[in-house]
Amino acid sequence: MKSLISIVFSAFLFVAPSAFAQTGETPPTLPGVATVTAADAKQLIDKGGVALDVRKKAAYVEGHVPGAKSIRSAFNEQAKTVDPTAFGPNKDAVIIIYGHGTDGWSAVDAAKTAAEAGYKNVKWLRGGWSEWSKAGLPTEQ
Repeated sequence: MKSLISIVFSAFLFVAPSAFAQTGETPPTLPGVATVTAADAKQLIDKGGVALDVRKKAAYVEGHVPGAKSIRSAFNEQAKTVDPTAFGPNKDAVIIIYGHGTDGWSAVDAAKTAAEAGYKNVKWLRGGWSEWSKAGLPTEQ
């Protein structure tokens, strides 16, 4: 009986994380966050906005928005939040958060965290890296 309980419990631990994962398309808007296109994001960056990439480090290394800072190490998978210090000390600065694309829930979580932490100019590139690269905008490795 103990081994059966142990097997069932082990199976639950293996399956449970995927059962609670966010899937599908992200919402078109987020409270307290402005949704921007890749072209909008480029203009904001050219004017001093800070791009923050929430993708895993391997994806960031393969290519990212020029000057973007990877904040993946500050992302808490379980809590679905980002350590607010990753957004920088200036809560009035324009920050542009992006992930892979319209299915990038880490970017949603990061943008929500920034807005909830009191950052006033949070922009979310909903189309993410996919939209940026398809638009032919500059990239760096």
